[in-house]
Amino acid sequence: MKSIKSVIINTREDLDSISGTEKHAEFMQILKGSMTRKEDTQVYPEGYGKPDYKGETLEPIWKDVEDLSTIERFGFKKEDFAS
Repeated sequence: MKSIKSVIINTREDLDSISGTEKHAEFMQILKGSMTRKEDTQVYPEGYGKPDYKGETLEPIWKDVEDLSTIERFGFKKEDFAS
């Protein structure tokens, strides 16, 4: 029998093969956490961050953005993580 510690999860089939295990529950939590990401929404002027930029320093404006691409890759929908 394959050790659960050595299982690599690349597909939904890989995940389903360890259903009911602690590793499965951990991976599901990771997937749930991947549903949002931080995105800098600050508008920076042209040339900002270049060595010759002389303007003011702007702080990033971080916003949470929904990103379901990872869970969708594993065949899930947002509703699957509602609980």
